[in-house]
Amino acid sequence: MTLDEESHLRGYLATATLARSASESAGPALLLVTIAVVGSAATGSYVVACMTVSAAVAGPFVGAILDRAGSARRAFTATMVLMAGGLAAIALAIGNVPIGVVMALAAVAGIGYPAVTGAWSAQLPRLVPARALRRAYASDAATYSVAAVVAPPVAAALIALSVHAPLWLPVLLLLVSSVALRWVPVSGPPSAGSMSMSADLRAGTAVLARNRTLRRTVIITTVGFAGQAAIFVSAPLLAESMTGSLEFTGLVLGAFAAGGVLAALWLTRHPVARPDRAVIAGTVASAACLALVGLAGTPWLLLVAAFAMGASEPPIVSSMFQVRVRESPVHVQSQVFTTSASLRMCAFAAALAVCGALVSVGIWAIIAFGVALHLLSLVLGLALGPDLPHRSTWVHREG
Repeated sequence: MTLDEESHLRGYLATATLARSASESAGPALLLVTIAVVGSAATGSYVVACMTVSAAVAGPFVGAILDRAGSARRAFTATMVLMAGGLAAIALAIGNVPIGVVMALAAVAGIGYPAVTGAWSAQLPRLVPARALRRAYASDAATYSVAAVVAPPVAAALIALSVHAPLWLPVLLLLVSSVALRWVPVSGPPSAGSMSMSADLRAGTAVLARNRTLRRTVIITTVGFAGQAAIFVSAPLLAESMTGSLEFTGLVLGAFAAGGVLAALWLTRHPVARPDRAVIAGTVASAACLALVGLAGTPWLLLVAAFAMGASEPPIVSSMFQVRVRESPVHVQSQVFTTSASLRMCAFAAALAVCGALVSVGIWAIIAFGVALHLLSLVLGLALGPDLPHRSTWVHREG
């Protein structure tokens, strides 16, 4: 890449890390503040659910708007300011207004969520040359991992300052991101706004439904990602059964996150070269590691299995991005990214609810359900996708 292209990528990654740190900390901050002010964990989960459901439903529409925007920078800035405004309003209002108003504000904040996740990733092909996209998407995957590790603990620690302080972290990060965006040359697709909104939505949906290669990846990364809910629900149960204390849960989830960060950083030096295969292989690895989590007989083995499972995620995410941009037309790329992200969020939320219901059955049922979702994703993806390349190309590079 040229010096200008390297500079653009660094600016993008810095801004993306800030914005994604905001999105990763928003949920935990909402939960903590609601519990601290209202005194109910159930109410806190409902508030977070309002933001999550809003983000999932708004994804296709936000993507279509960004694809049609005459000024992509203004559109991205508006979505980030909208999310920051919703969270700031909650920080100022919670405890003084009915909880229904807080839930409505959380839903407003959720509308901006897809822009700082999927839609932002769709900008990379317009910032770097095609030959550099593999490394760029590996670096992009790393921003998610770093944000997920750093931001939630910082937000939680701010509760010591005041009951509202955790919410001000994502607000500040979003505002700083919107300012930093001025130095990132974001742009809309060449044909932005050429069709009606309904036509754009139909076009984006048609790409996901008809492109068999993209469809395979979307199915595997959606259903397989839902299977990861099992580790988050089972971690506290395993921690308590092995150590007699819930405190070990933090170490288990920390090992999972650390595996993701180290794998993501390694991929920035050694990008995924064959993304279609990596999505499949990564999902197999994730399923195997989740099974090991359930079979681990000691705390140390549990930490190793959680670390390995976390390490399997960045190759899948980086490959998923590569396939999305390769297979989707430029004029609907943002919509493809945000719609795919929305499907993943919905699937994960549904799996989380099922795992919660399985707690009464036992840890083994939660783990088995998660592994089954991984395997189901492969069965469905391979059945509904194109034929796989010849087995020799899985080991040896194609000429």
